[in-house]
Amino acid sequence: MNAIEPLLENLAPGNLEAADRIHGKLKPVMMQLNRIANAVMIEEWEATGERLDEHRSSTLQVIASVVGIMLSGLVLVGLLLSALRQRASAQRALATHRNELEDQVERRTRDLSSERKRLAAAIETAPDGFAAFDTQGRLALANPQLAELLPMSTASLQLGRPLASIIQDIRGLTRPEETQCDTLGTDQNGSLQCDLEIQGQGWRQMMIRQTDDGGHVLRVADITRYKQAALSLENALRREQGVSDFYRSFAATVSHQFRTPLAVIDSGLQRLLRRGEQMTPQDRQERYTRLRDAVAHMTRLVESALTAARLDGGQVEAEAAPCDLASITQQVCQLQEEAAGTRRITLESTASSPLLVICDRALVEQILANLVSNALKYSAPDAPITVRLDRNGEHASCSVQDRGIGIPEADMPQLFERFFRAQNVAAMPGIGLGLNIARHLARFQHGDITVDSRLGVGTTFTLTLPLAAEGAEP
Repeated sequence: MNAIEPLLENLAPGNLEAADRIHGKLKPVMMQLNRIANAVMIEEWEATGERLDEHRSSTLQVIASVVGIMLSGLVLVGLLLSALRQRASAQRALATHRNELEDQVERRTRDLSSERKRLAAAIETAPDGFAAFDTQGRLALANPQLAELLPMSTASLQLGRPLASIIQDIRGLTRPEETQCDTLGTDQNGSLQCDLEIQGQGWRQMMIRQTDDGGHVLRVADITRYKQAALSLENALRREQGVSDFYRSFAATVSHQFRTPLAVIDSGLQRLLRRGEQMTPQDRQERYTRLRDAVAHMTRLVESALTAARLDGGQVEAEAAPCDLASITQQVCQLQEEAAGTRRITLESTASSPLLVICDRALVEQILANLVSNALKYSAPDAPITVRLDRNGEHASCSVQDRGIGIPEADMPQLFERFFRAQNVAAMPGIGLGLNIARHLARFQHGDITVDSRLGVGTTFTLTLPLAAEGAEP
């Protein structure tokens, strides 16, 4: 550039030589510049090629990505179309199945409705009473027979009433035979069964069962005929047992008490057979009297044993009716005086009106005959006997008082036991059954016999019987 500057200063228009010299100076420079330019261009081209290669690789990657995305989109579109087709098919199948289910539900509903109507008709016409309760224990259904079988009004069986309230009403109107009727749900299943007696209407059987859903079903059946049959069978068995007990008791009494009088009769007859011709008429008469007394004793023993055996076997029956106790007592006293050949019985009454009692006249006569005969037997021949009638609340009493030997205090607790005799009467005739039978007969008629005695002073036996209702006639 320094060599060219002087040439440029002398350069004038039309100076070709200067121009050639300048051109000669500039030619190597231009060639150098061309080489540099070529080198720069080559570098640029190479850099551009490298960048083009990089762009091509990126473009290929982009193209590959785009193609992948397009393929994925196509797959997704295919899957979507498939899913849409499956969904449409499922919807069609679901619609078909729903229609079938609706048809089935409709058919089932019709069947259930028909079944419910048939069941309701069967319950309505059934001879038993039925009631259904929901899971809350409220009455949901009840047939008319339930109100007929139970003494309950229709209002008491209104829908919605709690089960416990209805059970309480039933319990209040009837007498349960089983104690489990007092509670509901005594077993694991919440069930209940018991027999109920309705006054004047017979027997009912009530059953409550818990359903699977937690509700309850109540059933009431008329079991009067079955109950009567069972009671008849029970009474027959009791009578059969009574007959067996009767024979056992009678046999035990005979074997226990008949030995002594039979021994007296046997020894007396043997003595008469061996020495009868050698005896005086007076001795023979004495023997005959003893034998007759022994036979009479056996007769009384048989009667007492039979009565005791009938009591043991439940064979004694009382025909209770209003009876005039004063009339019965007066008749018994007269008969006992005639039998004893004495007139020492005094009959007194503190009652201001007739004493009508509920009793069996024959059984009361037997009781009083035993008490009066004992008073005569265990007192002196001239000692007075006082029979006193009185009224005590809802009972009438008849007291037989003697002034005889009395009863030892130690013997009082056992006085009414069978075959028991007090210590101070062991030598006197008797078998120890009379008082036992008398008390049993009194209690059999809802009465009783009590005793008050002092040794050496006397004894008072008192028979009490229930009074008849006001206005009753004998």
